[in-house]
Amino acid sequence: MNLLSSIQSMLPSSLASGSHLLVALSGGADSVCLLLALQELGYRVEALHVNFELRGAESDGDEAFCRRLCRSHDIPLSVRHFRTRSYAQRHAISLEMAARQLRYDWFREQMKERGAVAICVAHHRDDNIETLLLNLVRGTGLRGLAGMKSESLREGMRLLRPLLRLSRKDIEEWLKERGQTWVTDSTNLQADVAQRNFVRLRLLPLLEELNPRVREVLDEDIRHFEEAEKIYDGAVNRALAEIHADKGSVDVASLKKEVAPRTLLHEWLHPLGFNSAQIQEVAEGLDGASGSIWESPTHRLLRDRGRLLLQPSEGAAAKENMDTKEGTGLPLRSTPVTAEEVVLPLDGLFVASDEVRLLVRRQAVQTGDFTVPRDKRSACFDLEKLQLPLTIRRVRQGDRMQPFGMEGTRLISDLLTDAKLSLFERERQLVVLSADRIVWLVGLRAAAGGEIDESTRHAMTITML
Repeated sequence: MNLLSSIQSMLPSSLASGSHLLVALSGGADSVCLLLALQELGYRVEALHVNFELRGAESDGDEAFCRRLCRSHDIPLSVRHFRTRSYAQRHAISLEMAARQLRYDWFREQMKERGAVAICVAHHRDDNIETLLLNLVRGTGLRGLAGMKSESLREGMRLLRPLLRLSRKDIEEWLKERGQTWVTDSTNLQADVAQRNFVRLRLLPLLEELNPRVREVLDEDIRHFEEAEKIYDGAVNRALAEIHADKGSVDVASLKKEVAPRTLLHEWLHPLGFNSAQIQEVAEGLDGASGSIWESPTHRLLRDRGRLLLQPSEGAAAKENMDTKEGTGLPLRSTPVTAEEVVLPLDGLFVASDEVRLLVRRQAVQTGDFTVPRDKRSACFDLEKLQLPLTIRRVRQGDRMQPFGMEGTRLISDLLTDAKLSLFERERQLVVLSADRIVWLVGLRAAAGGEIDESTRHAMTITML
């Protein structure tokens, strides 16, 4: 096998000759091979080396080797030291996880600072086989069986893995032909140090006793799984579109008509942080009573009257610098409205949330020249009957108002129930207040007491856009 041709074939066809690439360089055979091969192929390469300070003099020796290697090949090198052990203890994670987080966070910074096209990492065929076996042991779906991708995005960082079709043996032979040395991490030879080492040093040799060609067979399996994943993704995307998962509201009856409802739930919810146990609970309770809520770090899922409703969790501030509504010519104010009261402007466009934009206008009322809006998305008041400033907030437990045209007050919670709003919608419901009196249940009902009449000289109109 021609190693350079194999690497070139694994790079994106859109990658131009001479593109600026950063290469993760540990000093091991795979990363040394990747760095020198990319340089030989004509790419503009820079090396990144991380000293995790975990192996004392050996870590320092790896760094010194990388410095000599890059200096002899005229390749720019950046080195970063991390106190990995203390970081892992502080965040209560494994050393392996800590090293991964630190490494990729720094790589992302370097990619932005240096304007590189991508970060190249030296995962090869044997690494991919080990990943497949680890995924099988831990539990996985089709994506886990398909192993690592030659190109992927990691939190906005473009990662390339050009060695995935090459074995460790291919790589070492290529280096030996050129008289190029490398360093060996002693912990890679200890089966009890990491799960991946156990797979490499114990499990794979046992499997080779069953089939000497097991590595080639597993590599072929990965390629089959990659092709199957493409078919699977196409079918899943079509099914998710049919049940309107992208709208955040899934009809349970429609979901149950699909071939594999639980799989669709997994593909919809797992990328949003919901775990397998939660997804299983949702799948088993599709016909359950309304009101059940599941939460991930970023989203909330509600079962409500035959629907599954999804929304982002609280915490994101209202978008800044939103453009004014075309044609209004009015000033814009954007303030996220919560349970605390926020003052409404007397004129202008007010952005209360991503869903609610209010246009506030004061107008002189002249005979025959003013029409009171009658739709629920607008509220119109006699300005002299209001106590200014008006404020806006989310509904609170125990809130009451006297709806226009009714005697006495009613609990707003009853009005929201009558309107058949979901729990999510009730949580987000806004009210406009004049002093302590609720004058508008936004988008639903105006209160009595602020009506336009024959004596009205100035009106205030609030409209949901």
